[in-house]
Order: sequence, then structure tokens, then C-alpha cells
Amino acid sequence: MGDFEKIFQHAESQAEEQFIRILKWVGEKAVNEAKDSGNYDDHTANLRNSIGYVVSVDGQVVDEYFEISKQGTVPSSEDPLKYGRTLAVEVAQSKRGIALVVVAGMKYASYVESKKKVVLTSAEQFASQYLPNLLKQLK
Repeated sequence: MGDFEKIFQHAESQAEEQFIRILKWVGEKAVNEAKDSGNYDDHTANLRNSIGYVVSVDGQVVDEYFEISKQGTVPSSEDPLKYGRTLAVEVAQSKRGIALVVVAGMKYASYVESKKKVVLTSAEQFASQYLPNLLKQLK
């Protein structure tokens, strides 16, 4: 049974690595979609720059993507990357299994969405469109 167990563990490990790779790709594309499609005025660029993702396994972050993509026209003393990453890690820590968490870290993000502006909606639509097909290919 030892040889079979090693084979199954190796296969499980490979499947997990592939799954994480898919989530990283979808996460990065979803973040870029959200940043590019946001139809709101973002004078400080804080909202747009707080958008990012983490991939976690049983609550532990294994990958993340947060970067400054735009400079604001109005100076800001806030650190949008910190807000985004802190929120994403907090959510990821409550997840079991493998998870992709895409966030807009500024507290007013949901308010902006409630005004019929796109903050994360396009990211969610992107992920919903591509993730199922990519996961089917995993087999």
C-alpha cells in the first residue's frame, strides 16, 4: 500500500498545484479587468489601487497580487495596497480548502458599487465566465 499511497499523494499534490496556478491566472486577469473596467471617478487612485487578490490553502496565503496601477490626481496619505491586502488576508484566513479572494480594500467600495458603478462586478463576471471551463480541463 505504501507505493499506492505515494502515487495518490503525488497526484493530489500535482492537481493542487494546477488548481492554484489556474486561480492565480484567473485572479490576476480578474483584478486587471476590475481596474480597467471601473467606471467611477478615482481622483486619489486609492480605490483602484486597493484591488487585488490572494490565493490561500486552508487559510494560509500562498500567492497574492497587489500593485499600484495608477497615480491619483489628488495626493493621498492612505496606503491602498495595505487596505486591500489586509482585507483579502482576513477573508482568506476564514476559508478552508483552496480559495481565491478578490477584493477592493477601500471601505467605500460597496458604496460606489451601490451607485451603479463598476468596482468588482466585472472581475466577478470574468471569473464566473472562465473559471468553470478551466477547472473542467483539469480532470
